Amino acid sequence: MFLSSPTLASLRFFEAAARLSSFKQAAVELHVTQGAVSQQIKQLEHALGRKLFHRLPRQVRLTNEGERFFNVVQRSLEAIESEAQEIATTPRQRDIRLRAGPSFALRWLVPRLASFYGRHPQIKLSVNAAYGDLDPTRRDFDLAIELVKSKPPGLHSEPFMDEYLTPVCTPQYLSRHPLSKPDELSRCSLLHDGDAWIGGTRDAEWRYWLKSVGANDVDSTEGQFFSLANMAIEAALNNQGVAMGRAALVEDAISRGQLVVPFKRRVKSPVKYWLACPAELRETPEIQAVISWLREFAPASDRERSSSLVHPSVSPEKSPRAETN
Repeated sequence: MFLSSPTLASLRFFEAAARLSSFKQAAVELHVTQGAVSQQIKQLEHALGRKLFHRLPRQVRLTNEGERFFNVVQRSLEAIESEAQEIATTPRQRDIRLRAGPSFALRWLVPRLASFYGRHPQIKLSVNAAYGDLDPTRRDFDLAIELVKSKPPGLHSEPFMDEYLTPVCTPQYLSRHPLSKPDELSRCSLLHDGDAWIGGTRDAEWRYWLKSVGANDVDSTEGQFFSLANMAIEAALNNQGVAMGRAALVEDAISRGQLVVPFKRRVKSPVKYWLACPAELRETPEIQAVISWLREFAPASDRERSSSLVHPSVSPEKSPRAETN
């Protein structure tokens, strides 16, 4: 086929020479020698089997065939240039793999995603709900939200939000089990996230809160145990007992009246949320956009969670480290 013969360069040489009616001026514009322009035109004419220019003493003039070909080539090159410019200036869409614990992703992150997409439609967040040790060598994430005692090793990490612990239940459950002081929780079914703290006991969160508020007569080992915080919250929403709520996970349900806080006494958790990413990604525009968006929610959330705060005097059992599960 003919189209396999001329190159884009030869067409560019032809267009410039035809437009300027001069091989010399075309060479100046294209920053090549006049001989290079002449050679490219000869190759193009040979491929076509037609003369494209009349060579005159001080200029060149298109033949009839050259005029027809010039009109097509010029439009085509302009279209190519326009499309290339469009592609180059269109904001690129990049997928950001955001890792968060299943319960945090469902209860806190997902309800807020619409605001992110409204502001950054060119960035696609792929949310991966996972918990456990964050392995910096696997690189199956671009940004992670981790609930841990200290910053994740091997990554660029920065504090995100504090967390607070507070018992929660439905208004219906509270009406059937009135609570005026924490010691009265002994009459209730305690709902646990049994895997809250790596290295801790199954009742770590309840034990920590009860000791912090001085409710020493309540047996923290009693109640129902689940492998996810969200499962304990769902049990509470279904009137099965009182869950130890992480404020970030229950604040929306509290604001809607689905859950209530029997005691206006919140205990600051020994763990906090961290943002972690591979060091080479920390300054990328997409990562910075996600981090900035996340941080817009943190101050208001922290102010709400810290209300009526009880500062614990106990030490976390076995130096617990939590998962965002």
